[in-house]
Amino acid sequence: MKKIGLLTVLLISISISAQFEASFGVKAGTNYSQFTPDMEVAGTTTLEYQGKIGYYVGGFMNISLSDKLSIQPELLFANQGTKTFVENFPARESPAEPERLVDVKTNVNEYSILLPVVFRYGFTETFFIEAGPQVSYAFDRTDIIRLNELDPSTEGEEVTDSPFVTDFDELDIAVNLGVGIDLTEKLELNLRYALGIIERDDNYKTAVINFGLGFKVL
Repeated sequence: MKKIGLLTVLLISISISAQFEASFGVKAGTNYSQFTPDMEVAGTTTLEYQGKIGYYVGGFMNISLSDKLSIQPELLFANQGTKTFVENFPARESPAEPERLVDVKTNVNEYSILLPVVFRYGFTETFFIEAGPQVSYAFDRTDIIRLNELDPSTEGEEVTDSPFVTDFDELDIAVNLGVGIDLTEKLELNLRYALGIIERDDNYKTAVINFGLGFKVL
């Protein structure tokens, strides 16, 4: 019975391999990411999130399900995150100094492993749309000062006690929507929007626009 079961599994595997064609490739590009929504207290914005430019790189496997439909799992490394802006923050240079209202800006860089799985549908031989879920894990994050009106000498330094780096949710789940064009049989141009569907750190979600190229190796 065991031999019959193993033979059945083998025959099914061979049948699936014969029915579905798979291709492998690499991809890379730039992204524009931002946390949302802004933090507010009593109707006043206390922390504004702004977009930042990053990058992504990785690989993919495209499995053809029919002439027009395919499924594509990917493994990507990405630098994304957000910029922060605090306007008119009350601060003192020392306890003896009068309070001043200053602006503070930082750059939050998040380094993540992304695992998207998208279904692709080809409207024509060259144009396709895609959609699917994405799970990501942020294994590192930095918060760099871009502007500090209270102490300009700290600009460019890393904030080690920032809540963005001391205690943040590493896991994120998003939904991907995208379009693409096959430039050649092996090269494609892709535009994708990833919208976070879970709230991280109990106050924000992620939004990322990816734009880049994919190249089929095999």
